[in-house]
Amino acid sequence: MRIGFSSIYAWRPHVEHLHYLAGLAREAGHEVSFLTCDADLDTCYTKELRPERSHAMHCARCRIGGLRSFESRGVHSIGRLADDRVALPGQASEWSRSSASTLGRFESDADFASDSFQALAQRLDGPTRRSHGAALRWIERERLDALCLFNGRMDATRGVLEAAQTAGVPFVSVERTWFGDGLQLLPGENCLGLRSVDAMMRGWRDRPLTRTQALKAASHVASRFLRRNGKEWRAYNLSAKSTDWPVARAMRRVLLVPGSRNEVWGHPDWRTQWPEHTVAFDALMDHLGLAPDDVVLRCHPNWGERIGAADGSKAERYYSEWAARRGIHCIASTDPTSTLGLIERSDAIVVCGGSAALEAGVLGKQVIAVAPSVYQQAGFQSDADSPEALRQLKLHAALDDATRARHAEHIARQTLRFAHTMVYRVPQFVDQVRCISTTHYEYREGADPMRFPELLRSGVLQADDADHASDTAGEDEVLALIAARDWNTLLEAAPGPVAAPRRTVQRRWLLRPIDRLRDALPRGDL
Repeated sequence: MRIGFSSIYAWRPHVEHLHYLAGLAREAGHEVSFLTCDADLDTCYTKELRPERSHAMHCARCRIGGLRSFESRGVHSIGRLADDRVALPGQASEWSRSSASTLGRFESDADFASDSFQALAQRLDGPTRRSHGAALRWIERERLDALCLFNGRMDATRGVLEAAQTAGVPFVSVERTWFGDGLQLLPGENCLGLRSVDAMMRGWRDRPLTRTQALKAASHVASRFLRRNGKEWRAYNLSAKSTDWPVARAMRRVLLVPGSRNEVWGHPDWRTQWPEHTVAFDALMDHLGLAPDDVVLRCHPNWGERIGAADGSKAERYYSEWAARRGIHCIASTDPTSTLGLIERSDAIVVCGGSAALEAGVLGKQVIAVAPSVYQQAGFQSDADSPEALRQLKLHAALDDATRARHAEHIARQTLRFAHTMVYRVPQFVDQVRCISTTHYEYREGADPMRFPELLRSGVLQADDADHASDTAGEDEVLALIAARDWNTLLEAAPGPVAAPRRTVQRRWLLRPIDRLRDALPRGDL
């Protein structure tokens, strides 16, 4: 096969990951070609993210750290290939809207109907179309049989993905994984796709974990409870303080933990049957007969942080104003109250696709989901993602002790299995691509070079770890440690990675100092 690799942006560690995969493709006997941006776009996600920097500075940084810093041959640029005469599908005007959503951190329907959202999407429309036309000519000229591209949802990267679909060639999107190790490779989907993740969850949720697998999965949860999860792209609430439940007169303790709608807005896999999350919250309270004193809303710590030029005030204002109208206690995004402490003291948490379900579920708490998520097929959530599903919902805290205990045990077990599948089965090459820090990786020998081309051919994601146990004895031992909240033991008992020789993956020698300079920058959207 002739395989194309595209990374429009120079963000770490994605360019390095593409270079690694290109190396595997070469080992398997395939030819490779590359597509990048050589200051060819008038604007893009990076430029819009930090508009205070000059376009020249953005482009210089991106070119220095891009694909050409790893590859010296077979690298093509958007500018040399762009053809504005290429006919575009009717939905092309939608391609830049996901980028605009995240850049402006829009949240409500009113936000998405605003002039500022429309203007931002329109600014990104031309560059997105330009990358589509260039990628289409690249595919045709290089006679590419398949593509591997970074992200696939944001403006120029979306243009490349759409070019693959227009040309009818199979593609895989690559992204950083949740906890860092391995690569997120989704065949036929952009980085937000849920088809492969859902299939993996369904296939493994009923198979017990070995003791080793259970310990490895639990160690990631333990790192969150101990606030030692430094390999996640963003870690929140690190200086949090545990407090009592903030409403002393509450009859029930239901914690609302909304996420940022802008991060998944517009993707069909993440679409709910509720018009907005607050509509779902209203219906949930009515159905369960919850009084305002029974509910606490925890604003996401992310909303108190600035990402590029945008802060999270739109989301915080949207939810806090709703809480004020309902008379619900609201905890601000910048408040040091521990979200984990609130989860520990709650009867149930309500999530909109966020990762707080991991901690809540492993503690056996009822997780009520009003929106899609990576765990929607894992078997531990209570579905409330539509009016029909809500009608079947019961609050576990209202059940008898024995039934409640059975639910809690089931939820904790299924969440543990979800954690293992999400960290060790969905990601590929987990033993070979090892995260040292958010932007630092090391690579080990031992990867089967045929697995990546086979993924492109088949379009079916295979579990990176296909082992499982014949009984629940290993899981039971680990679940007992979780029930005892023995997080230190769980973190220390987890086995380390498999020993293997190091594989050299690095920039061309003149450009290697780039990473030492970049290490001085804060982690985040680099």
